[in-house]
Amino acid sequence: MTLASPWVLLLLPVVAVLVLREWARAARPAPALVVAEIAPLRAAARRTWRLRLRRLPLVLRALAIVLVVIALSRPRAGLAITVLPEQGIDVVVTVDVSSSMTSSVPGGGTRISAAQTVVSNFVDTLKGDRVGIVIFQQRALTLSPLTNDMDAVHARVRSLAPGLLPDGTAIGLGLAQATSLLQDSPAKSRVVVLLTDGENNAGQITPLDAARVAQALGVRVYTIGFLSNEAGGVDRQLLRNMAESTGGRSFDARTQSDLQAAYSEISNLETSKLGERQFTSFQEYAPWIAGAAVSLLLLEAALRATWLRSQP
Repeated sequence: MTLASPWVLLLLPVVAVLVLREWARAARPAPALVVAEIAPLRAAARRTWRLRLRRLPLVLRALAIVLVVIALSRPRAGLAITVLPEQGIDVVVTVDVSSSMTSSVPGGGTRISAAQTVVSNFVDTLKGDRVGIVIFQQRALTLSPLTNDMDAVHARVRSLAPGLLPDGTAIGLGLAQATSLLQDSPAKSRVVVLLTDGENNAGQITPLDAARVAQALGVRVYTIGFLSNEAGGVDRQLLRNMAESTGGRSFDARTQSDLQAAYSEISNLETSKLGERQFTSFQEYAPWIAGAAVSLLLLEAALRATWLRSQP
């Protein structure tokens, strides 16, 4: 049980003072009368129930006022609390599926198989959010638009593999395609997570130009470079500049564990940016208490007008 306006109860001491003053005034003895015959007066002054209850209207009025004050404080009981995320996240997972992603990683498996496992785990952390999938080689391709259908998203993740597009690494096109999916998104947080293991070598849109478009649209970009021990490979400074220009971060990974840690941190970072709205259902008791107060006032008025009438 809680009170929506507990400060209203500060009126109760004032009510108590007024009631006590009225009680004291009613208890004052009436002026004495000198009469020759007192026997009739003694008979009239017998302790009848009407005499004993002469102060009942005052008690009823006092109780009614107290109930009105309590009703104004709005006593209520909470029935349920619902916590909702503030608008949610729209995420486009963008994956480089060039032929170099078939290279092996320490611990066994290939980069593309590691990406499939880790991206699938990442998608599982986004319950209630929308996810899209974009892949890129020499061109970019949307495998899944933004959707809440996680089964469909998982199916697209399992299909990640080179060969759907001509080989190459068009990072700028991949980011531009992902950003276009988020252009009309109403979500509070709009995110692209881009994974690549190479340098940009294809496409008419440069990675930095694509990052500027994302920045202008309020899309945050996280980049992950899948590194190797060989010469060449990822342009780490470029990926860092792309991410930081949009308010995101850049990560490096050499193993599947590193990749998992990067996606997990991105998930935590985005979840922490969301607020929450709380909705509480209450059972309000004020109307019932106010109804009881009105009933007491009506009873008081009826008694004063009939059985406990003080004047003929």
